[in-house]
Amino acid sequence: MAKIIFCEDEKRIQKLISIMLRASEHAIYIASDGVEGMELIERERPDLIFADVSMPNCDGFHLADQLKSMPHLAHIPIILMSAFAQHSEIQEGYRHGAASYLIKPFNLVELQAQIERFLLPSHAST
Repeated sequence: MAKIIFCEDEKRIQKLISIMLRASEHAIYIASDGVEGMELIERERPDLIFADVSMPNCDGFHLADQLKSMPHLAHIPIILMSAFAQHSEIQEGYRHGAASYLIKPFNLVELQAQIERFLLPSHAST
């Protein structure tokens, strides 16, 4: 079982993620912004992080920068989420250290594909 943290400020998307992943074998944690997300990341040491690009207090780009600057957390893949699908914003996400980018709105198949992409190789023996 892996630990996955979602940093998402929109309540309806938090609820959607919870519904989509309620039958998941993974432990799912949801933070309402990047500050709360960083505290949760430090405490739980997740295997995978999803972060909304646009959040109050600490956006997804800043969260990715913080994560990549901490040697004990820098190895954790971060997937940025946004409704903005412009090539320039996606490239900006990669410049901040994102491992991938998930465009909103997304469906269960897209979400599961991202999770499997980053968790299956490291959890194949568990």
